Amino acid sequence: MAAKKSTVSCSKCGKPFFDLIITKALAAMFAVYFFAMFFLNLLVTGDDWLREQLSFLDPIMPFSWEYIIISFICLIIGMPIIMAGIYPAIEKRYKKGAVLACKECQGTIAREQAEAAEMARAEQEAQAYAYQSKIEGLENGDPWLGRLIRSWKQDNINKLPDESMMDDLLMARNMEKAGNYEKAAVIMEKYQFWEEAGRMRRLDDQKIVKHITVDMNELIDQVGTKGLAIPYRCSSCGATITIDKDSKKEGLKFCSYCGTAYNIEDMTKIIQRALD
Repeated sequence: MAAKKSTVSCSKCGKPFFDLIITKALAAMFAVYFFAMFFLNLLVTGDDWLREQLSFLDPIMPFSWEYIIISFICLIIGMPIIMAGIYPAIEKRYKKGAVLACKECQGTIAREQAEAAEMARAEQEAQAYAYQSKIEGLENGDPWLGRLIRSWKQDNINKLPDESMMDDLLMARNMEKAGNYEKAAVIMEKYQFWEEAGRMRRLDDQKIVKHITVDMNELIDQVGTKGLAIPYRCSSCGATITIDKDSKKEGLKFCSYCGTAYNIEDMTKIIQRALD
């Protein structure tokens, strides 16, 4: 266990502060004397026999009921004055930051603190330079990230994207590679890259349409196998088409009357219900 730092000696060289030591000793003697006066006067009041037994203390301690009050007042007023007023005032002369030091060592501590502050500043500058170089490397070496970083810088002059933002952008790219376009789009929206969010959502829509198209081909084959003819009405103009063995997936995308795109998902559900 680490030793407790002394409050009455130099934290650098260990030189004792005699004025602080004397002040503490006087405060202790003051407290002991007036506490003893208070306690003993309480005991001897009204007890002549005990008063006689303690008569040897007469040269240094008076006995009378009024000294009970005097000693009490001295304790509640004198001690705070010493410990909260006199002692801190003396201690202040040795204060150097959070430590106590003699005058000879105060200059040394000041230099050490200045050197430590300079080292901390230099370290911060080195870290900032290293991070700036990292961002510049990504900006120049990665076309996709570089485009986003430059766009962000235009809206945030003289600033660099922080680590969390860069981690999120890399996560968005990984989500795009994994096909999780919606999560990637949410990350793009977080940093107000609206065009990228829209692009990723279009990729998500394409994925859904492709999945439905594959299902539609299978459903048309089943319709042909069962010899069914299923009517479907355009939601825009009301025109009706018939889905049968001769239907082609290209012809089931747009209405031949008004050109409106069919709702492939609704069409798939209608065919599935007919097949069931």
